[in-house]
Amino acid sequence: MRALILTGLLGFATLSGCTFPGVYKLNVQQGNIVTPEMLSQLKPGMNQRQVSYVMGNPVMRNPFEQKQWDYIYTLEQRDKVVKDYHVVIHFNDQGLYTHYSGDLPAEDFNETNQLNSLPEEERNLNTVPTDL
Repeated sequence: MRALILTGLLGFATLSGCTFPGVYKLNVQQGNIVTPEMLSQLKPGMNQRQVSYVMGNPVMRNPFEQKQWDYIYTLEQRDKVVKDYHVVIHFNDQGLYTHYSGDLPAEDFNETNQLNSLPEEERNLNTVPTDL
């Protein structure tokens, strides 16, 4: 009898780690959202503090490379990467902004576009308008 109970519990524990069809998977956003408007505000000669004010702090900063900041973004929907980009902000030896490299996706990242990427049943759940 104990062997049957142990076998059942072991089987249940093994199956609990499996993915079953119909199990909900979350959309996962990671990194910095960068918009074309943010990039257009950058002017050569801005110091790092000014760039940080416009762009925000990069999620990942390489301590061995002080002349560039990497802004990386990834959006996964149901374990599939839907959007990703990598924008690099370059500085000269004095720590002043010179230029950026990398491309943004064709569509802007705003609240409306992100809500439209969700399934219909999730679009209005727990959302608060931000234009008040």
